[in-house]
Amino acid sequence: MPLKIFSTSDLHLGMKFANYPDHIRESLVEARFKTLENLIEKANTEKCDLFVIAGDLFDRISVAKGDITRAAQILDEFQGHLVTVLPGNHDYIEPDKTNLWTYFEDHSGDRTLVIREKQVFSLASYNLEINLYPGPCHAKHSSENAIEWIKDVEKDENVKHDIGIAHGSLEGFSPDFDKTYYPMTVDDLKGCGLDLWFLGHTHMQYPITPGAMDHIFYAGTSEPDGFGCSHEGKAWIVKIDEDKKIHARSISTGTFRFLHDQIDVHTIDDVDALKKRYDNPEFKKTLLKLKIKGRLPEDAYNSLAATRDVIDKQVFFLHWDDSLITREITPADINKMFSKDSFPHSLLMALSKKEEDFEALQEAYELINEVRK
Repeated sequence: MPLKIFSTSDLHLGMKFANYPDHIRESLVEARFKTLENLIEKANTEKCDLFVIAGDLFDRISVAKGDITRAAQILDEFQGHLVTVLPGNHDYIEPDKTNLWTYFEDHSGDRTLVIREKQVFSLASYNLEINLYPGPCHAKHSSENAIEWIKDVEKDENVKHDIGIAHGSLEGFSPDFDKTYYPMTVDDLKGCGLDLWFLGHTHMQYPITPGAMDHIFYAGTSEPDGFGCSHEGKAWIVKIDEDKKIHARSISTGTFRFLHDQIDVHTIDDVDALKKRYDNPEFKKTLLKLKIKGRLPEDAYNSLAATRDVIDKQVFFLHWDDSLITREITPADINKMFSKDSFPHSLLMALSKKEEDFEALQEAYELINEVRK
């Protein structure tokens, strides 16, 4: 029989989002639990055999007990054989301590397995022909990965699938310049001699376009958590055929979307187009960081405040930055402000005649007005 696996990671339940207004923060916190519910529902619909969480289910080791209980109860709704949960570098195992994982296990069903140790886990008792090779995290940072032990382990030829699950950075893909997040390389992973790897830590999916030869998978975060995450939330559904051929399908999973936009505006038509750009229901769940830049005539410049109000109602949250917008200085402005025989008038008029002098014109205009005050 083919084996079907649902793979996710880095949900960071209990993330606080403290820098947002209360009503925004509460929605973002709740969305992560709703996404976990949706992941379980999707895995059940797809009739997955195994549900894999490759680290950072929780945002920190001090997460509230109510959040731990709720997560355990949601995972207990999985209808397949087993949910495996690997502690990541945010929700790491504290050796010899009663910790969040003790509490989590106390409130979990008998088909949820927390992978605490670096050892081979046979999943035969869950009716799965799998030996699981994990690399759990025991601290927030480590310059050494958690998978080296696997290379020296003799593999059991009688077991159908050897699957690894680890948390850390991957050279050439993950941003880990100081190599402090359990760094791994593709050669490290291949050297372990396993059929398949599920990795967590990096919030982007890997590979971008999977093929039959790929056997290393980052799920990426299932619910975006900030403006550093440009996708809509991702997970993998991976099917392994009888001949061990791998078929991976990426699915979109998130509730909210974080979006950066930088828009050039130069006319009133450009500003009007900006109002229409986000007039779509899909942006109701979008947190938008919008930077606009350019030179605007007076009527367009004066309409910016109203434009901001319109967009603020079209998106879930708006961070507006118009610091790179300047008002276009025209000959009419200069004539209005200065007498024609004055030095400021002559200087500004001369600068206004050449397009390439617009920055000098703007600076001179502002400086002269500042001196006049």
